[in-house]
Amino acid sequence: MSIKENTLVRRLQEALYRLNERQERLPDYAQARSAEENTCPYCGEVFEGRYCPQCGTNSERTEVTFRNALQNVLDVWGLGNRPMWRTIKELFWRPGYMMRDYLRGRQMAYFPPVKMLFLLAMFMIFEANLLGIKLTLRNPVVTMTEAPGEEELSEEMVKAGQTINNLANNAVDWILSHPAQMTILECMVIIFIIARVFRRSPGFGSITRTESFFVQIYAECQSFCVLIVSMPLYVLARWGQSITIADFTSFMAPFNVLLMFIDFRQLFRFSYRQTLWRIIKLYIILYAIIFGLVLVGGIAIGFFFMNKTNG
Repeated sequence: MSIKENTLVRRLQEALYRLNERQERLPDYAQARSAEENTCPYCGEVFEGRYCPQCGTNSERTEVTFRNALQNVLDVWGLGNRPMWRTIKELFWRPGYMMRDYLRGRQMAYFPPVKMLFLLAMFMIFEANLLGIKLTLRNPVVTMTEAPGEEELSEEMVKAGQTINNLANNAVDWILSHPAQMTILECMVIIFIIARVFRRSPGFGSITRTESFFVQIYAECQSFCVLIVSMPLYVLARWGQSITIADFTSFMAPFNVLLMFIDFRQLFRFSYRQTLWRIIKLYIILYAIIFGLVLVGGIAIGFFFMNKTNG
């Protein structure tokens, strides 16, 4: 390697180190404390500061105005809450460090993860309907056909096949049209894997299953933000074609893996190679569990209908 190449690599490493230092630095969201003495309009407590220590009434919002009304309307959807936008910003500037700050007690600085997940999922479904993206499958995932030359199936077997077909297709349609609920179910499985694969990390130590749950929920919120922003671009790129939500999410899957790599690299502070290997290991275990559940479920359903048909 030449001297110029060595210098370029060294400069790049230094730039990445400085960037990492800036991202890891804890943001200062502290507000200046007011020394003015206030009297609470609700309970009559005399206090210094912004909020009453007895009932929590805000001393700066004593009048009902149009701005207050608009704020209340936006607060219903979480859009009027300042931590919502702050959390989205942090999820893309310093995601892993933000998750670490949240788990270490700075919950008030960020939007609640589960509430944020449902709001983003609801907005994504609304956007998909607005852009004409179908939430159901274009074709059923399970069909029962009779091969040429085979004997005609009995009526009981046909009914059993139709029942399995309807169950499978309804389950897939439910998964696609309920992303928030499905994400939480997925997180309930993946948290056990995260706690196992990323244990004894240099940046966080031993992570519990509960902490893994909130980490994964914030990671899914990050993915939903990317999906919401990129959905119009995807529709424009495939203008005039029939698009399902499954097509779109499958196309964006590699980007979600890249985001997960950034999140876990910052949170756990393993090396790049170690982080990549642990993510690969995580997905191998996850898909093995899913395959096992599908296999066992298919055998159980088939056994049930065979016994019912024979009986």
